[in-house]
Amino acid sequence: MEYWGNNVVSKNQEKAFDVLWDNTTYKAINTYREGKYTEAAELAKLSIDIAKKVYGNDSTKVAISMNNLSLIYDAQGKFEEAESLSIKALGIWENNLGPDNPDVATSLNNLAGIYVSRGKYKEAEPLYKRSLEIKQKALGQNHLEIATGYNNLADLYRLEKRFNEAETLYRKAIEIFEHNKDSKNPDIGSALNNLAEIHKIKGQYTEALNLYKRAFEIWRSACGPEHPDIATAINNIAGIYYLEGNYGEAEKLYREVLKIDEKSYGKNHHYHAMTFNNIALVKESIGQYDEAERYFKEAFQISEKTLGEFHPSLVTFLNNLAGLYRAKERYEEAELYFKKGLIILEKVFGTNNPDVAMAMLNLAEMYESQGRTDEAKRYSESAKSIFKKAIKSD
Repeated sequence: MEYWGNNVVSKNQEKAFDVLWDNTTYKAINTYREGKYTEAAELAKLSIDIAKKVYGNDSTKVAISMNNLSLIYDAQGKFEEAESLSIKALGIWENNLGPDNPDVATSLNNLAGIYVSRGKYKEAEPLYKRSLEIKQKALGQNHLEIATGYNNLADLYRLEKRFNEAETLYRKAIEIFEHNKDSKNPDIGSALNNLAEIHKIKGQYTEALNLYKRAFEIWRSACGPEHPDIATAINNIAGIYYLEGNYGEAEKLYREVLKIDEKSYGKNHHYHAMTFNNIALVKESIGQYDEAERYFKEAFQISEKTLGEFHPSLVTFLNNLAGLYRAKERYEEAELYFKKGLIILEKVFGTNNPDVAMAMLNLAEMYESQGRTDEAKRYSESAKSIFKKAIKSD
């Protein structure tokens, strides 16, 4: 028998707590998917408490609940807390199931994802690889979960600008889906979408557009026309039109994305903010600067409200807004927003991160254009020092 507080838990009570844990965990996951991260976190914490008191501190149900809370913290930008919980969950899985269990592989994969969020790419790579090796031994080389593993590792390589290695792995993932005659699986849409990203980065817009459209057709067939993945596909197609200068078509598609996301998540979700940001970029490109400013600000306000004031995703909106002000020679406002972005990056990633260096270069370039050479030199030299340290650590 287990104990709940000072009371003995009977078998009937334990069944009741099973139901309570299941329901609390289910609600936490659903609330997380709806973008209600604060509420989801409270439910996940309750799920951990229930699991510990009913099943014991080292139960795999505790690990499941910890993993859920770590994913919520990751979404909120609370990366240290997310990492700590994910490491604890991994330890529980390994103690209960041994080092080569597929559930351990899943836990490794989740921890690697948190390292990626923190910009700790070197720590993430061996975890993704170990996760892949475990699943290859347990499931074989051509299992669909191997394709997912290749996708994750390829995403990491893409972030590290190791584009050829990323492309190879994306193609391996697609081959596995085709081998399994699973060409309509939504996950192959993800692989095609990610491969398109590589072509986009390389400036191969025609190839990228064709792959994005294939992903769109697969997701629409598998999930229906108003699924969030459809919004992702439309958003990416719009992005190619934007890069090609087809601003009217890009804005039209971005507004379709807004409608789908609003139905899925409501108006105050981070995804809504990202689309406002994209519309703002279109408005800026066609010279509608007041409209661009309004959309950039709306994007920032929604994300700050949903993700918290120190989430790194805010920096994109801050930098875009600062860039708009700089172009309009509103330098005081530009400086304010560039510095806000720098403060967030230093708080989240530390003072020696390459993203921090890039933020410093933004300020240095603006100061240089204003003739503030001493300040420009100070930030430029600091950025160079960070980059040198990063190269040495490589």
